Amino acid sequence: MNGRARASGFTMVELVVVMILIGVLAAIGIPRLLADKNMEAAVFGDQVVSGLRRAQKIATGHRRVVCASVGPKAVILRLNACGSAGLALAGLDDGDFATTDSVLTVTTATLFFQPDGRITTDAAGTTAVAAGTIAVTGNMNGQPTAFRTIHVEGTTGYVE
Repeated sequence: MNGRARASGFTMVELVVVMILIGVLAAIGIPRLLADKNMEAAVFGDQVVSGLRRAQKIATGHRRVVCASVGPKAVILRLNACGSAGLALAGLDDGDFATTDSVLTVTTATLFFQPDGRITTDAAGTTAVAAGTIAVTGNMNGQPTAFRTIHVEGTTGYVE
């Protein structure tokens, strides 16, 4: 047993390969972790549109007025009136059309979907919503950013 003991450690090739792998993972992973809210904004915008379309379908299908309260983080649907005065819809929770993202917000509005398909600003249905927009926005790197605009047409009930 007179041989030299084998030196332990990493070879230069192994160190370079590990550094290249770390660089590739950082190039892919860091942008996803740092404030790229486009995907979250698209999903939340789709949830808002879905909530408004569902309110319209419930109003026309059940021949009842449905109130859609569009808040900063959610769309809440109630029958006849908004808030605690309105009846909760069976099978629909207040969190079904919501986001937990701290950056994203949506323009607040109260819309009443009438049984005839119109969208109004009051439960009685006297004032139709003029062609308007609901914006999904966020604060990216200290700058307000508009991610999506949802168009609402009161006389036809069009939501997109």
